[in-house]
Amino acid sequence: MQRLMSRRQLAAYLAVSPTTVGRMAQRGDLPEPIRLGSLVRWDAQKIDSLINSMSPTPASEYDDPDVVLLEMMRETK
Repeated sequence: MQRLMSRRQLAAYLAVSPTTVGRMAQRGDLPEPIRLGSLVRWDAQKIDSLINSMSPTPASEYDDPDVVLLEMMRETK
């Protein structure tokens, strides 16, 4: 069964703000969301696949955990 997450749920799941999720989506760092009328949802399985495909980046290189996440996501492209 497909589980869908709202922007707020996805933000909590990724430990970032909803604003950061919006920026990540605009840059193409996230899988395309599913649009249900005016609702925007992300497939949890695709998010998990994206996370699992990332190569680890030493956190010691960065001070900000959001930067670590974004750098890991950019490396997968």
